[in-house]
Amino acid sequence: MNRLSGLWACLVGGAALLTLVLYLDPITDQRDCPNWGGNGNASAYGDERWDYGMLLLCALWMLAVLVEQFLPPARRGRTTAGGAWRTVAAGFVTVIASCCGIAPIGLNCH
Repeated sequence: MNRLSGLWACLVGGAALLTLVLYLDPITDQRDCPNWGGNGNASAYGDERWDYGMLLLCALWMLAVLVEQFLPPARRGRTTAGGAWRTVAAGFVTVIASCCGIAPIGLNCH
């Protein structure tokens, strides 16, 4: 029984999104936004398409984690309670990381 079975999408997807955010180097302080002190919307990323792209990638990451939890290898060798705990933990980590960590970056300049 692999200890990481059922958590691959959570770990690999999270690492990939974190790497992408670090590569894109978004604006994290509102005072650095191009529209600071004015009206209108600006992007925290160099290209405004990433505002929606990151939200889409976060949603796909959450979906991948959910789908992985229903695959047989994720449940193999685990009790029902152990599988349920792993499913809740992976889902919780994914939602919190997406909604409280990655998604708010795109809202900095709006």
